[in-house]
Amino acid sequence: MGTFASMHRIEEWLSALTPRWALMLVAVLTLLACLPGFVSLPPVDRDEARFAVSSRQMLATGNLIDIRFQDGTRYKKPVGIYWLQAAAVAATGPSADAPIWRYRLPSLLAAVLSAVLVARLGHLIGGARVGLLAGIAMAGVFVLGGEARLAKTDAVLLATVLAGQLLLAILWVRSREGRAPGPHLTRPQAAVFWAALGVGVLVKGPIGLAFVALTAVVLSLRARGARWLAGLRPLSGLAIVAIIVLPWYIAISLTAGRAFWDESLGRDLLGKVATGQESHGAPPGFYVATLWLSFFPAAVALALALPAIWRHRALPGVVFGLAWFVPGWLMYELVTTKLLHYTLPALPGLALAMALVWDQTVRAPRAVWAVALAALAALVPFAVLAGIAFAARDLGPVPWVPLATGAAVVAAGTALFAVSLRRGCGMVAMLSLWLAGAGLQGGLVTALVAVGSLWPAPALVQIARQGTGCADPTLRTVDYAEASLVFLTAGRMSRQTSAAAAADARRDSCSVAVLPQSEPAPPGLRRIGSFAGMNIGSGREIDLAVYAR
Repeated sequence: MGTFASMHRIEEWLSALTPRWALMLVAVLTLLACLPGFVSLPPVDRDEARFAVSSRQMLATGNLIDIRFQDGTRYKKPVGIYWLQAAAVAATGPSADAPIWRYRLPSLLAAVLSAVLVARLGHLIGGARVGLLAGIAMAGVFVLGGEARLAKTDAVLLATVLAGQLLLAILWVRSREGRAPGPHLTRPQAAVFWAALGVGVLVKGPIGLAFVALTAVVLSLRARGARWLAGLRPLSGLAIVAIIVLPWYIAISLTAGRAFWDESLGRDLLGKVATGQESHGAPPGFYVATLWLSFFPAAVALALALPAIWRHRALPGVVFGLAWFVPGWLMYELVTTKLLHYTLPALPGLALAMALVWDQTVRAPRAVWAVALAALAALVPFAVLAGIAFAARDLGPVPWVPLATGAAVVAAGTALFAVSLRRGCGMVAMLSLWLAGAGLQGGLVTALVAVGSLWPAPALVQIARQGTGCADPTLRTVDYAEASLVFLTAGRMSRQTSAAAAADARRDSCSVAVLPQSEPAPPGLRRIGSFAGMNIGSGREIDLAVYAR
């Protein structure tokens, strides 16, 4: 009885939080879910390490226009994320040997801001309780936690989409309240909307703009007109977007000519639509099948809430959430290249729709199929952790401690969720799910960090340092030349033939040759170490030997 009484007291305390304290709670929960492994996770191939190397070169050269990767260019994405990463590193200390976690700071801060904006959106659409429910649900989402730990574009893109959708929601809610069409946004609010879109275009091209535009189009079809959008002040707004976006796009066009557009639009954006790039193709339906992992732990609550979402599908807030999620989800289902995180900007729409009907879901009898789907979703993290343990058997010692700890936290959160649901404590139930999500993220990431065979670059650098006695050795590689090795050596590496690598190692006592284990030892060199494991950038097994003079 004492436990149940405490549960109800926590429910009352959460429900009584002021909006400001509720947003602070969401921010803290997001940080707690995302911080395990944030510092200890080595540079991840391939995208994260490539972004970080290019940002570091931008800092080193002072060239804020051209995006370089070693001696080549990197034009797949616009410049926004490189500016943010360079600024984060410059603001937190010396930049020359900055560890990878400093490049991840924009992603972490954007993830926290995103969860807070989801809470603010929920408050706007459904009141303080709905806002806190939506914020807690988003704070533990698996794919958000993954992007918070990586120096990439996606968490930052999500924050820009949410900022735009928040202002769009203000117009939608006010139009549904029966107010006369007109400028329901102040000039500063409208400016924030367009500025968010402009920053999104500078971070990842038209993707963020597409999510907001699709939402507006679907809502306008629902409203049988677009007069409710008049408050966005499009003429002055487009000028704001142009001021943010055009200077760099003009500058890079003058610098690189067609090369930037051929790479970013032709090969990267349109290439992903037509073909499965880098073996990441998948058929339509991929995102429905993987939603139960990408949206975990909120996916458990979503499964239970689906009948209520359908019953209340005409509610303005539910309409807004579905108009946000469904078009973006369909857009990515039709794209050939598929990765788990691509639909991240669509997931807050689900969190909002679910939060709006969560209290009805808790109180009403639950459909058998919904309970069965929720139970299956609750098993997903255990399957993931078990899969890591199974795969790790072939890569070295299995990291049982982080895996078991993560599974225990997931089990505790799931059990608390079931109990609080039976007691009618909907807010505590959502908080319990957050605990399960934090357990999955923490257990998975710390387990991956502990599997040394997954991280060739740190191992090779350590072997080179110990074998040569040089603090900054140069690595000459034949087979393995991933961006993480470029990052960890500060560019002191190159890909060469076996003969050239061996010749350089004989000539320079601070150079090492990294050769396939199958090749004979080069004359005049001694073997100082070896590495056998997996290149996670390519998914191939590697077996390397390191030689020095």
